[in-house]
Amino acid sequence: MNPVVDQKTGRVYSAKVRRQAVAALSEGAGHRALASKLGIPDATARQWARAYAVGGRAAVLNAGSRHRVYPYELKLSAVKDRLENGMTVREVMIKHGIPSESSVKTWCRQYREHGAEALVNKPRGVKPKNRSLD
Repeated sequence: MNPVVDQKTGRVYSAKVRRQAVAALSEGAGHRALASKLGIPDATARQWARAYAVGGRAAVLNAGSRHRVYPYELKLSAVKDRLENGMTVREVMIKHGIPSESSVKTWCRQYREHGAEALVNKPRGVKPKNRSLD
């Protein structure tokens, strides 16, 4: 497994460190103990602990390694659970299988600022050039 860059700190964590984190989490270690044991920032340990609670071993080993695209319906349901039903971010993450706290928070902010249409997935990539025919 290749090293993965932590999106918040920019640090690269090897597969070995992530496997050690999974072992500690599976033994019931909390994020503070994990941070202390592995010498990683508390925020990273907290993020991995949440990812482990939601997605298990694979969520920690692959955390931050790829951009995920979630369907509009899932995002809207997650936002409504958070804002209208009073669920915590962690409860929303577990219910919907979302390993990233920041995704849930971003969707909630977008929904509050721009409404449900802000959650629609936008086309990504390079826009095609406008070619005029002579």
